[in-house]
Amino acid sequence: MLQIKLGHKQNVQNDPLGRHWVGAEPNMSERDAWEAGRGCWVMKASRAIEEDEVRIVDPAGIILAVATMRGLIKHGNRLEVVGDLLEGDPRVGTEVELSKSQNPISYHQS
Repeated sequence: MLQIKLGHKQNVQNDPLGRHWVGAEPNMSERDAWEAGRGCWVMKASRAIEEDEVRIVDPAGIILAVATMRGLIKHGNRLEVVGDLLEGDPRVGTEVELSKSQNPISYHQS
């Protein structure tokens, strides 16, 4: 399981995915969480591509979205996660343990 921890919502410019903002905000939809969190990140492609699922979590460790992973797209030195959102997944809204690392990308056993 690839885990992506979002920061707080912030505006962005010149985003490779055409987004105007990224990050987490209260009461965001699963779709918005997926769009905010699926890219673009510095991560080890060889390790990330081994994962079957991705979960997007907020700064407190609450799961905002879960998706299957289909691949990665390179944008310079960053990667975009390509996958299919699993809307209504029962894990959404539950809390997970956050890595002690400052890195927002982590890998977990399912």
